[in-house]
Parts: sequence; C-alpha cells; structure tokens
Amino acid sequence: MPSTPPQRARPASDLAEALLQVKGAGELTTAAYRSALRAFLGSGRPLTVDGFAAYIHQLRRTRSAATVNQALAAGRKAFLQAAERLGLPAKEISLIRGALGEIPAVKKAPPDVAVISPDERARLLEALPLRVRLVAETLYVTGARVSEVLIVRRDQIKTNGSVELRLYGKGGKERVGRIPAELYKRILQVFPKGTYLFESSHKKHFRREYISREIARAARRVLGRSVSAHVLRHSRATDLLAATKRIKAVSRLLGHSDEATTLRYYVHDAFGDEDLFGGI
Repeated sequence: MPSTPPQRARPASDLAEALLQVKGAGELTTAAYRSALRAFLGSGRPLTVDGFAAYIHQLRRTRSAATVNQALAAGRKAFLQAAERLGLPAKEISLIRGALGEIPAVKKAPPDVAVISPDERARLLEALPLRVRLVAETLYVTGARVSEVLIVRRDQIKTNGSVELRLYGKGGKERVGRIPAELYKRILQVFPKGTYLFESSHKKHFRREYISREIARAARRVLGRSVSAHVLRHSRATDLLAATKRIKAVSRLLGHSDEATTLRYYVHDAFGDEDLFGGI
C-alpha cells in the first residue's frame, strides 16, 4: 500500500476491494467517497499512497477545489481503513497516515457572502405573509440557521427580560439565541399554542423549504432578485461586525466552531493606498 515494499504483499484486487469498502460519517458521505475511489481506481495509477498523491496532483489541473478536496478526504479514509481491514501492523499504518497527511489540500478562496441592506430587509419583511415574517424576523435577530429556528419547541424557551431560545446547530451543538420580548409577544399572538414555536396547521413545525420559498418569492417581487432565508443570517453577522467589531461575540452568536470560520466568511478587508501612505 505505501510506496515502500510492505511487509506482506497483497494482491491488487484485494487492496482495490478494501479501498472500495470505505465508510464515511453517513450514507451520502460514504457514497461520495466510494464514487471518488472508483475514479482513482480507474485512473491507472498504482494502488499506493504515492500513486494516489500523483492522482490528486493530476486532478488539481482540471477539477474544482471542492472536488479535489473530497477526493483527497476519500482517499485518506480509504487507505487507512483498508490498512486496518487488511491487518497491517500499527507501525506501517502510522507511516501511511503520515504520508497521506503530506498530500496538500486545495485552498479555497473566501466565499462570497450575500447580504441585504437594512432598507432592503425592511421592504422584504413588509412583503412577507405575517406568519413567515415572524419567522424571518427571528432568523435575523438570532442569526440562526433556518432549521435551527424551525425546530425550537416551547419547552426550549425561557423568558427572562429578553426571551431565550435553545438552538441546536451542526453536530447537535447547543447554544442560546435571544429575541426581544416584543417580538415574542407578537409571535404568541399569531402562534398561541402548539409544541413548536412556529407550528403549522398540521401540528408540525414549518418546513425549511416553505420558508425559503416564500422569502425568495417576496424578494424577487420587491427587491428584483432572489434572496435565500440564509441571507438573513449573513446580514445579521455583517451588520453586527460593522457596528461592534466584536468577532468573538458574533462567532458565538452564529454557533461557529471557532473565530476563524467567522473571519473567513465575514471579514474580507484590505488597506487602501490612503490607509497605507496617507501619513507618510
């Protein structure tokens, strides 16, 4: 498997089969990994870490960063899992892990984050049906993802001056979001009872697709362009950073795993000539 001769030679067919048994965190990830591995096996490259590194280098020339990085992640998982499955010694597995770690990923450019201005936000909210408007206001105030807000149950709400909502983000990580008591009062006038804060007539929480569709439709009508529900989250983060410059606080509000994620998405800053040379 490594570029140096292994202690026990393995038939290529055995190794190929072991690589294709790779498993990811879920079904979709597993399917994507196995698809990437089939492409590698069909490339004609040797079934070694060096052969895989050469394959990744070749992909860089023609494929997107996301495709290359997914293929790299698939290969790293596959080689290590195959090594364990085939019973290679721990020392040899450690060498394989080190060699795989030396294959560099493709650095992605900072993503473009779409936002709307305060004036556009006011026009958008006014154009929404009342029930969707209340969801949209909550999305903006909390900076939460759509799915996080829609699954909030009434037993996950605490009133203490402002109103605290228990939010569950990616990986089941828990945090608290806050909304003004005035907004909560308006929500209760429209949604007086139910298991969920925003509950449909079918006794279930609203679907993310429904909220996103209504916001996109209203935006096309009053702003002349499509806007996703997630743009409210981006706008909240951008507005708070511009007003407070408190990156750590904004990162916590958004539920990011670290401040680097917040910086990557929302801080794209550079000095102009006046900043650099004005005092010289």
